[in-house]
Amino acid sequence: MAGALSRGALPLFRFKGIQVRLHWSFIALPLYVAYSSLSEGLGWSIVWMQLAMVGIVFACVVLHEFGHALTARHFGVGTRDITLLPIGGVASLERMPEEPRQEFWITVAGPAVNLVIAVLSFIIVAAMGLVTLFSDLLLGATMFTNLLFFLVAANLWLFLFNLIPAFPMDGGRILRSVLAMRMPRERATRIAAGLGRAVAILGMGYGLYAGQPFLALIGLFIYMAAGAEARNVAQREQLRGIGVAQVMRTRFWTMGGAASVAEARDELLAGGDTALLVLDIAGQPMGVVSGSDIIQAIEQGRSTTRLSDLPPRPAAPIAPSDDAHEATQRMIMSGLPLMPVIEAGRLVGVLELQNLQEYLRLRRAERSTDQR
Repeated sequence: MAGALSRGALPLFRFKGIQVRLHWSFIALPLYVAYSSLSEGLGWSIVWMQLAMVGIVFACVVLHEFGHALTARHFGVGTRDITLLPIGGVASLERMPEEPRQEFWITVAGPAVNLVIAVLSFIIVAAMGLVTLFSDLLLGATMFTNLLFFLVAANLWLFLFNLIPAFPMDGGRILRSVLAMRMPRERATRIAAGLGRAVAILGMGYGLYAGQPFLALIGLFIYMAAGAEARNVAQREQLRGIGVAQVMRTRFWTMGGAASVAEARDELLAGGDTALLVLDIAGQPMGVVSGSDIIQAIEQGRSTTRLSDLPPRPAAPIAPSDDAHEATQRMIMSGLPLMPVIEAGRLVGVLELQNLQEYLRLRRAERSTDQR
């Protein structure tokens, strides 16, 4: 999922080696804000002020995500990128530590950043001698003090909102880490994900009832993400101790880089797989070409183009001894349909998600048979 988000995002800047991206769907948020304000008869000056406030909130969201990312780095976990969506930010960690205490501190770090911003903003206000009733503050507030009040309110809201125990939001991850200190991680994930889905359903229902589409969208996102995270943890447990050699395919589709798109099309129609490995003259993988890549090339009138000139998507090779779950996660994050398996410089198989899922179904079927 995180890999797909990154592919549909515009790079903004890089800090501490972490790329910050803006997802294409983010444009929906300022458009929604502008449309709502104008439809209520508000002037453009108000619209621009509201858009500036949105920008400030998302600057705080970026700092929140860097809280996660830099704390994760402290525990030896890298971050691929941070992606801004209309519903918030996503820090794509290379992995989430299985040690519950590490996950706890990585997760807490994000909301803690917002709390620090809120406290610092309030301290500045207090130092200016403006601590009275909130309504009185607004009456005589300057633009600077208004900004400080907004920072306090926005960051307190981000702090409290992210602590809602709706897995995989921060509050849900904190709950999962605390539960995992006392029970198996998979069970802790099931409990946290179940609670997250329940909260998501309530959020979607309220959002639709109250005419708040973004709240309903957040609920939908949480519901889907909770299920995906639960499946990921369950897969990790099922594949614990399983190597790539046990789940790889040894019969797979390959073609030389000099072959044409038309030749690949013919093999695809003749019953080839949905993706192929393109090989160089020495028989080493150049990259991966999917069936949709072939169809797109045909639509562009590139039937005579060599496969090596498409070009194939690079796919880092993996070894038969690699952990099957970790290799699968790398494949998913890369957005690849398969990855080549190399042993002693020789192509011996491919790792493919469909084959992996069939392996897991067969294992479950065999276990249920043994238990009868």
